[in-house]
Amino acid sequence: MVTSLFKRLPAALIAVLFALASASSFASVKALVDRNPVTLDQSFTLTLQSSEDGDPVLTPLQQDFDILSQGKSSSYQFINGQSSHTISWQIVLMPKHAGQIQIPPLSVNGESSAAIALTVTAAGTNQGNASGQGSNLFLEVGAEPLTGYVQQQILLTVRLYRTVDLGQGSTLSEPKFPNANAVVEKLGQDREFQTVKNGQDYAVIERRYAIYPQKSGQFSMDPIQFDGNVVDGNQGGFFADPFNQHTSHVRTHSEPVRISVKPAPARFSGKQWLPAAELTLAENWSQDPPAFKVGEPITRTLTISAQGLTASQLSALASDALDGFKLYPDQATLKDQPGNNGITGTREQKIALIPTRAGKLDLPAIEVKWWNTRTDKEQVAQLPARSVTVAAGQIDRNGTAPPVVQSQAPIDSGAQSVTVPGMRVVGGWWPWLSLALAVGWLATVLAWWSVSRKKKSETATKRDADESFRKVEAKLKKVCLENDAARATEQLLAWARLRWPVNSPTSLTAMARLCAPALAEALTELDKTRYAKLQTDWRGEAFWRLFAARRPAASVSAGAGESGLAPLYAEPRSTAGS
Repeated sequence: MVTSLFKRLPAALIAVLFALASASSFASVKALVDRNPVTLDQSFTLTLQSSEDGDPVLTPLQQDFDILSQGKSSSYQFINGQSSHTISWQIVLMPKHAGQIQIPPLSVNGESSAAIALTVTAAGTNQGNASGQGSNLFLEVGAEPLTGYVQQQILLTVRLYRTVDLGQGSTLSEPKFPNANAVVEKLGQDREFQTVKNGQDYAVIERRYAIYPQKSGQFSMDPIQFDGNVVDGNQGGFFADPFNQHTSHVRTHSEPVRISVKPAPARFSGKQWLPAAELTLAENWSQDPPAFKVGEPITRTLTISAQGLTASQLSALASDALDGFKLYPDQATLKDQPGNNGITGTREQKIALIPTRAGKLDLPAIEVKWWNTRTDKEQVAQLPARSVTVAAGQIDRNGTAPPVVQSQAPIDSGAQSVTVPGMRVVGGWWPWLSLALAVGWLATVLAWWSVSRKKKSETATKRDADESFRKVEAKLKKVCLENDAARATEQLLAWARLRWPVNSPTSLTAMARLCAPALAEALTELDKTRYAKLQTDWRGEAFWRLFAARRPAASVSAGAGESGLAPLYAEPRSTAGS
């Protein structure tokens, strides 16, 4: 009966049935890796292939691997009149540990791949600090001192040594002390320089921090971790393809740093614990030399500066009442200045002194006790006591103003009463002082309001600019993956208008002059492709990869820039022997 049924079916339908049966027999999932063995802390690519579309189940990978990224592609083939359709998934993985690891079977639409035995070798000496010398990428981390006091500044220096070029998307982790309450302050911008170690040239990126532990004990800092893309160095040669620069994901880390933190010594006699490498105390007066007169204010400026402490750690000065003076302290000014020796904190306090009686008055000494971390001893910064002479003011000792003497002219002269020369009416200094304080308070409020509005405006502008960059780059990626050269040109010029808002380039040729050589060549080729007489195949996906890795960093004024990328991104450079 089945045979008679097939006889009645058209030949074309029978061929389709056989093709479907044949396709189902090849619906299994294939899995392969781009290399084996692999090194710990270096990524590799796992590729899954299937003739059926679907979403692969990747959960089994998470036990032994970090999944860094995923991609998908399709291909069609026609061989001897037969068509085949293959869907590939590229999964970039990072091993979590060394040893013999099995990549488990992975399923797509119920079909599973075969397991793969993978050898992961230990990173060895390539993953330490100075012990990693000789590798093409390693971290070196040092702390000074390794033993200190609570709240004492500890300088942490992180150096990334490399002989390879870094792709965009490279980051360094921040210092973390899981079991310690520590304040971490970054010191300025990253520094880049060249050095030679064991006869090998290295480019170095240096980042420095000031660490302030807030409690005593033994603490370990988590390893600093580099996570990013490295441009492969085996793409050289005369016919190197600038569109197809390949990067590999690399992760490396430093050795943990251990520090010992001691409590404040019991022999310290100061009221506030101040561990510093150097501390100074100075004063200035609004008049030089200062002249004191009853009822007239004079301003005294006290400045305390400490190397190794932040301004917030420094206490207020001379706030106690003084016999014979009224004190009006102003808001203190705090300033932190980073430098080669860490942070130098400065606290400046202005105080208006108004003498209330004439004669000799005493200004007591001002002392600040602090702990010298260089000599490991207590020291005292001091302004010595002084006696000042206060002159009588315009109000006498009884608090009454001198009489005002007037002379009268004859009535028939029509003259008005006048003040006798040498005598004047005194209205008192209090109204003028009150007015000055009120004006100062109003000016402070207005300045705070202006700065607040400016910060909000700058934040909003940067947020809007970031969003604009993301939208344009998303559109550019889409049209590049669709190999649409014309629309890619439109999005590139839109991106350029955001990146260079002043004198924006109006053509790809003009934009190329503002970019790195590899990207400039790619832009020129795209421009030629659009106007070529013979239509050529433009590889949009390769162009997008190059643009994403080599696009010029957005300017601050444009509000762009990707967090964590710019400090570690470097243009390709020539190395010795290349």
